[in-house]
Amino acid sequence: MTLIAGIFSRNDRPLTDSACASLRQTISRNPTDEVETFRDHRSYFAKVDIGAFREPGFFQDPNGALSLLAGEPLLRDRETSARANRLQDLTVIHEQCLENNSNILREADGTFCIVHYQPQTGTLSLIADKLGIRPLYFWMDDNLVVFASALRILEKLSFVPKKMDLRGVTEIVALGAPLVDRTPYAGIFFLKPAEIVQITNGGTSRSRYWRWDEIKTESDSEPVRLATVYDRFQSAIKRRNRNDSGTAAYLSGGLDSRCIVATLCASGARVRTVNFARPGTQDYYFGNDFAEKIGSAHESFPREKGDRIPDYSSLMAKALGGSNHGQWPAERSQLVWSGEGGSGVLGCVAVSESVVALMRAGKVDSAIEEYLQIEQKNIPAKLFRPEILESLRDVIKQGIREELNELRAEDAGRNFYLLIMHNDHRRNLTRHFENIDLHRLEFQLPFFDAAFLESIVATPLDWCLRHKFYVKWLSQFAPAVTAVPWQTYPGHQPCPLPSDGELSNQWNEKFQAEERGAQRRTLLARASHLLSAPDFPHEILSKRNLRLAAWTHLAGWRDYAYVIGAAQTYCEYSRNCDGKFALPNGDNHFEAQIK
Repeated sequence: MTLIAGIFSRNDRPLTDSACASLRQTISRNPTDEVETFRDHRSYFAKVDIGAFREPGFFQDPNGALSLLAGEPLLRDRETSARANRLQDLTVIHEQCLENNSNILREADGTFCIVHYQPQTGTLSLIADKLGIRPLYFWMDDNLVVFASALRILEKLSFVPKKMDLRGVTEIVALGAPLVDRTPYAGIFFLKPAEIVQITNGGTSRSRYWRWDEIKTESDSEPVRLATVYDRFQSAIKRRNRNDSGTAAYLSGGLDSRCIVATLCASGARVRTVNFARPGTQDYYFGNDFAEKIGSAHESFPREKGDRIPDYSSLMAKALGGSNHGQWPAERSQLVWSGEGGSGVLGCVAVSESVVALMRAGKVDSAIEEYLQIEQKNIPAKLFRPEILESLRDVIKQGIREELNELRAEDAGRNFYLLIMHNDHRRNLTRHFENIDLHRLEFQLPFFDAAFLESIVATPLDWCLRHKFYVKWLSQFAPAVTAVPWQTYPGHQPCPLPSDGELSNQWNEKFQAEERGAQRRTLLARASHLLSAPDFPHEILSKRNLRLAAWTHLAGWRDYAYVIGAAQTYCEYSRNCDGKFALPNGDNHFEAQIK
């Protein structure tokens, strides 16, 4: 299944026809989609399946209990029941949910979300994968629970009230995604990693079936750890690919997609690869050179200048739809391999040695300050009205501190790594899942395989910082992987191979200057539109300061792109909420709502 959504009556009252019809109309924007539904007197479920995984993500037993699945659980093989496909996985999970037993979920290594409903007991369970990669959002009041695997579905339902959560939106502006279970909307929540939210006639409970901070560091030698992590990675790809002889994958000039493509090719699969980097960059030439070296059927579709975070899913769908490599057909044409997450989970790209040292010394607040300074995470203070700024000034530090307080890894430095793992990785896939009804692609994400991640978390953290372990890990692969240079992060382990010094990368000043120049006209048009909008959120933002930032940016005196971008984000959510907003109060997350 691709999209799931539903409504559940908490007080056993019948649902209205209009609410059900509205949900059905909203779940997909593709007019060709067939929306399948299930309804009884107190519940309504809708689903759309594009067929990417072949097997359905729906199971209903003879007693009327049902389970809906988006994604693929990938249960580990067991002596009594070898894993065959996702429908079999869902059936096993369904049977265990009937017994209120979540232990089977500890064997799930994929990215997925599940909704389980038992009409006999009036129990609704919402379940997230171990990292919360596959999103599931929900809203509830005393009468209803409404859930969906895309936030846009809840945004469009008139009976779900919308009020902008200023804390959640500020976290989006500063960090790229809200922390904990927050969303941009007060009262709409996101399932946290490995979380089960269960709603019964007696109330609501939340639990976790898995904790990453309970994994102990192994005492193996480094060569043993390298081999273990490599074996888990190979298994993650093999399990996802099944016996497909042809498939498609992203291929940049970095390491993550390279390791995936190399593994697929080594298994004998025919791989169609696509690169979206701009000519003249390392990303472009290194990706293309490796494709030639490994023997994939490769194409390049350079993205436009100034488009710093393009919609790669839509670009890939367009590229594959018009591909000239018809002689390399994919077995499952709507599945694409992505290296998302590799640099974070294996290269520790957002975790510095200084932050780790401060965490181990018990200086948590200093570690947070160091992280925010290194990563340049901040809020545009002058954009806000003074009274609003006062309420937002410390919410980013407060949110990070609250999450760190919930983590209990034996290595205090590992807690910051887990904070990033819980929050950073899902944000990069938000747009993909929001628009999956339009681009119609599912991702294969082996770097988020839970068994693979276990092996990394069990590896001493110091070995992994700054891509040190990652670069050594490359020796486990075929020689072709290290025969072509790769793009590296500033301050991280350098590529030992020589490369053309004229090629720019995404971090050097030449590339950044070109991007800023290409963005300037678009950004100023955005600022002009915001300033003239009749629904500009005057109660939150200072129009005068936004205008000054736009003028300064136009003159080239200072780069205020982040200020204009932040204003656009606040204006967008304010517009969605008809100007209504909620100030931070420290309790605007779901746990506070059910105490």
